[in-house]
Amino acid sequence: MRNLKNIAIIGSGPTAIYLLKNIYNHIDILKQHISRITIFEKERISGMGMPYNPEMTDIHNLANISSEEIPLLLETFADWLRAQSENELTKLNIIRQSINEKDVYSRVALGDYFHNQFEQLLELLKIQGITVTQFCESEVLDIEETSKNQLQVKDSKQLDELFSSVVIATGHGFRDKDRPKEGYYATPWPIHKLLPKKDEIYNFPIGILGASLSAFDVVTSLSHRHGKFITSGNKQKFTKFNGVSDFKIVLHAAQGWLPHLQYEQQEPIREIYRHFNRQEILALRDAKGFLHIEDYFDQLCRKALINAFTKDKMTNVAEELQNINFSFKDFIKTMSERHEYTNSFEGMKSEMVKARHSVENNIPIHWMETLDDLMYSLNYHAELMPAEDHQFFHKEIMAFLMNVIAALPLQSAEILLALYDAKCIELKEGYVTIERSDPKSGKTKITLKSKNGKEKKYEYQLFVNCGGQEKMEFEDFPFPTLVKQGIVREAEAKFSTPIAIEKGKPEDKESNKNLNETELKLSGIDVDASYRTINEHGQPNNYLYDINFTHTTGLRPYSYGLQACNATSKILVESWLTVSSQTNNKSNNILEITKIYEAKEDL
Repeated sequence: MRNLKNIAIIGSGPTAIYLLKNIYNHIDILKQHISRITIFEKERISGMGMPYNPEMTDIHNLANISSEEIPLLLETFADWLRAQSENELTKLNIIRQSINEKDVYSRVALGDYFHNQFEQLLELLKIQGITVTQFCESEVLDIEETSKNQLQVKDSKQLDELFSSVVIATGHGFRDKDRPKEGYYATPWPIHKLLPKKDEIYNFPIGILGASLSAFDVVTSLSHRHGKFITSGNKQKFTKFNGVSDFKIVLHAAQGWLPHLQYEQQEPIREIYRHFNRQEILALRDAKGFLHIEDYFDQLCRKALINAFTKDKMTNVAEELQNINFSFKDFIKTMSERHEYTNSFEGMKSEMVKARHSVENNIPIHWMETLDDLMYSLNYHAELMPAEDHQFFHKEIMAFLMNVIAALPLQSAEILLALYDAKCIELKEGYVTIERSDPKSGKTKITLKSKNGKEKKYEYQLFVNCGGQEKMEFEDFPFPTLVKQGIVREAEAKFSTPIAIEKGKPEDKESNKNLNETELKLSGIDVDASYRTINEHGQPNNYLYDINFTHTTGLRPYSYGLQACNATSKILVESWLTVSSQTNNKSNNILEITKIYEAKEDL
């Protein structure tokens, strides 16, 4: 039985905010079981999350999500903006008359919105009789089971209290590996560390690893401090300030890709069961209980994608999909080649015409939206996949999917193209090895290896690693006592057949220490369908939940963004309802979504 009387939530960012919202959605039932909620936040300001906190980000950093794509809290982001004073909007660089549901605004503005919604939710829960306490600047250092089903949270303020349940919702966790003396930064956060000091300029090329959204945050922050953007029609023009003739940004990306652009969507909010129902996907499991990705593609994706490409008048791709021998890997290869250009910026210019036509004329690009939905659905069933398919997904599919899902807002693309036209940015394709430079030189040396194997060395006075959040290995789980006590265990996936490893490349076996004859060790920790952690004996803990994407990325590889924050929190809360409402006649039809993994114990 789950004891929800006294809950601790570690973190107060969007995942925690949507957790509170989903609790409030079912408050009539849950207030009978929850007496107290305690929230721990390591930052000074609660209810924002790292990407949106003004101490971490910059006013020039745009969010990559519009109001219509943000799962509803107490009011929409656009409506909240409309309610702000002129003074507040001026601080956020927003013109009241231009506010709408489709545009994107700064990360700082989104952070203010989340903070407001968080505070309102706390008050609403208090009104319902729940005692809510929050501790800011309170970093949780460890969690320990002190008695059966009781957890002690140890924080930097030396709090000593037991909780009946703990939910880990810590969000991003970047380890500090910066080497400032060598001009190297392991992450761009907090972004203020990268900015020139007063009366300082960067009159030299700046290297960036990656062409992700965080890379573009660095691009926008630095470019706004070394030049001026002027809007002319639908285009932006960038002019450097005097004295920075050598200012330039060089992006290094393995595939040489820039992200796809923002596009109009028929349904802006993703749904797990938009194209099929739970029974249909579970029916695809084989005799051992495994869900094979190629079966998923054939039986549930192919038809939906054919319909989408037909709507988009891309009949050649629709025809290829009608060939049963045209595999998922073939599909990804075909669509990747359509996005490959000799010059990615020139490619973005041509895609910009189509993207702007789509957005301004409300013409959805159905195939992108459909693919996103289908992979979102697979994500919440990925623990049923065998190890072979986890390997295939991460090696062959994930790079393309992230390129599609991380659609670059048109405003951000306009900034990039303005910098490109001003010859202030370029993109180099290839795999980067970062070398430790001589601290005396103040520069970072890298080696770039192209697809044809050629190597070239570069040297940067400032180099920023924007490769994204690293996968969390089990030994890096931030609460060591839970590991020592066996309360959590490493995520893993079983191979559907022992000979699958023998079919792999020898170099894969040698380089992957996680391979053995029966299972593949995945990154992060093991959780079940409702995000209960799994102990060393394979049993779920009814008192410890982890909804941090970086901790569960091995089992949930496609959990990204605010919509996943909401879905994950909803699954957790609704799992509580299935238990807490056993004595309530509403229980039978509340939660279908949390039943999808009942079969995991069979694997």
